[in-house]
Amino acid sequence: MRKRNFKGGIGIVLLVLLGLGFTGFMTVEKAVAAPEKVRLSMGGSNTGTWIYMFCAIMADVWKRYLPDVDITLMATGGTTANYLPMDKGEMDLAGAATFGDYWALNGMYFAKGKKLVNFCSLLPGSKAFSHVFTYVDSPIKTLKDLDGKRVHLGARASPTSIVNEEIFKILGIKPNYVYSTPTEAVDMVKDRRVDAMAYSVGAPWSAIMDIATDRPIKFLHMKPEEQKKIADTIPYQVPDTIPAKTYSFQTEDYPTVMGLQNLIVRPGLSEELVYKLTKTAWEHWDEVVKATAAAKWVKAKDIVHMIAPVHPGAAKYYKEIGIEIPDRLIWKKK
Repeated sequence: MRKRNFKGGIGIVLLVLLGLGFTGFMTVEKAVAAPEKVRLSMGGSNTGTWIYMFCAIMADVWKRYLPDVDITLMATGGTTANYLPMDKGEMDLAGAATFGDYWALNGMYFAKGKKLVNFCSLLPGSKAFSHVFTYVDSPIKTLKDLDGKRVHLGARASPTSIVNEEIFKILGIKPNYVYSTPTEAVDMVKDRRVDAMAYSVGAPWSAIMDIATDRPIKFLHMKPEEQKKIADTIPYQVPDTIPAKTYSFQTEDYPTVMGLQNLIVRPGLSEELVYKLTKTAWEHWDEVVKATAAAKWVKAKDIVHMIAPVHPGAAKYYKEIGIEIPDRLIWKKK
């Protein structure tokens, strides 16, 4: 009897231990199970553009440092093509620019009269400076001297051409505009088939460096009163300066105006998620700059120059690092 009881006791103990082990195994499995990823869609731009590359870099940074986030980057027809799908809730993140934000919010140009308002600012990416230049030996000395002259603006109806058309209109200058692809524009400037060129883009722009190797050129500086008049009329343009030596031929600072290339985000994303996206981006901004030098032009403090309201999750991070964002610039659910 004792022997049988002893064997039976062993069996019972083994069953208990196996039961405990199985339960413990199940508990461990539950504890280490990977959390479900948050899957986000991101609209970039044309694949050959700087903003598309910037979006790709940001997506990579977020995926590396936020393992629970997965981002699918899509090529689009340009940043202005990103507003409508985001307004419809079909896109979570997108490359943008403050002039595009302004036009979308006010139903202008590509928005075709419909105000697109379902998007928020997330972070600035770089600066698009208005470059206005002519030949060193040209009698043109000031922006006013461009009145009646042949000025190349890049492609017709492109964001940069629209921005500079608005700038000249505000200043009361009426050039004879010339349009073509940027590549054709470079050849036209080199051949002196135009008197000057105006283009809003990051600095240094490779096309200007190319032109300068064949044809000595100079920038046409904006006067302080011109900068102010532009900024007072179109808030997406901010007075700024391209520092001397940014271009090899540039011996002094170049006062002009700039708009920001930026990222926008869908308002419906949670505050916690957008906070993590913003925090991660700025904590690893040195990696972003290393991958694309144009990002060096902006700091977190440039968020105050946004046109679209800042997402509350992003605003939380900016406030944590001491940046005061006006209440009017923080998105609120209506």
